[in-house]
Amino acid sequence: MLRFLSACLLPGCLLVAGLLPSATARPSASVSPTDAAAPLPAAAQALIKRYKMQRVPVEGGWFAQLQRTAETIPGSALPERYDGITHPLSTAILFVETRRDFSALHKLKTAEVWHFYSGDPVHLLLLHPDGIAEEIVLDRDHPAYVVPENVWQGSAPVGPGGWSFVGTTMAPGFIPEDFHPGERKALSQRYPAFRKQITALTRTKDQPR
Repeated sequence: MLRFLSACLLPGCLLVAGLLPSATARPSASVSPTDAAAPLPAAAQALIKRYKMQRVPVEGGWFAQLQRTAETIPGSALPERYDGITHPLSTAILFVETRRDFSALHKLKTAEVWHFYSGDPVHLLLLHPDGIAEEIVLDRDHPAYVVPENVWQGSAPVGPGGWSFVGTTMAPGFIPEDFHPGERKALSQRYPAFRKQITALTRTKDQPR
């Protein structure tokens, strides 16, 4: 998720999520193709209105910021991958994605903790730096998952409703410089066995964002 400011929704959620091993979320069969022409479901519209959500640029989806700490961490105290840039301690968002407003493939410099709340299961495609790819499902039975830093991630709801309501957590908090969008051609060449899923989770200029 372009986590235009993502972090912990509830005190202690980082601790709870940290106790969940990667096997807690079951692998999915595949990330289903997204539907750029699908209408915005009424339930998603209601959430967007209730939380005064805004569109997430480039990545897609809708977000409402819950937290962006005033306290910061100096860049000199962070790992080298942060390029010496000061970050907030944490950031938090709520996020709605639909078949049309899916989360396009991208990677972040900080591990991102996903929290599932309601709607259809969320299928995540994860493309690791070592060439390994995997698919994960988030739902009521598997409500949290940690996407490691520098792993390509993209997701879409899969189910009859056509929408999912989630939140994400990042610490140090998100800043735009930490976001890197995925390119369809380059990722398809790197992970050829997942070409279909990569196509479904990347955008071209004629697709809505």
